[in-house]
Amino acid sequence: MLTAIFSQFGMSIINGVLDKFLDAFKAYENKQISIEELRARLYEAMLGAVKEIEVAHADALVTTYQAFMGALAQSPLMQRVWATAVLSQLFVLVYHQFGIPLIVLIVRATYEPRWQYPSSGTTVEWAYLLLGALMGMGPMVLRAGPGAGSLADRLKAMVGAGRA
Repeated sequence: MLTAIFSQFGMSIINGVLDKFLDAFKAYENKQISIEELRARLYEAMLGAVKEIEVAHADALVTTYQAFMGALAQSPLMQRVWATAVLSQLFVLVYHQFGIPLIVLIVRATYEPRWQYPSSGTTVEWAYLLLGALMGMGPMVLRAGPGAGSLADRLKAMVGAGRA
């Protein structure tokens, strides 16, 4: 998705950042600003570029979701497939929350007190993710995991803006 954003907006973002960088370096070379001001201007230019990318990313997610929901509203087949997927994943989650503990309780009380249900693996995690995606929480799902947080926050962490 970011590739599509960069291909659409990339040159304007690069040109804008490059112009700001060049202006800051020229001002520094001409002794109009100090090294600290140069750092601040470069940092501002990078944050501005990151903000533009974040806005483009959010717009792309909104457009994609609107297109999907528009197609879903028009297609009875897509409505049936969507409903089947939602209901099947709800069944998986309900079974995992209530069915498995009930089976374990019955087997332990009746046959073997130390019996354990085999692991479900990542089935439940996939069910939550798929259900979230089907319910329109794609942006939330995309913001989860190791890449969580905005690009601006990650850039600040990389350049050490939080350090004194």
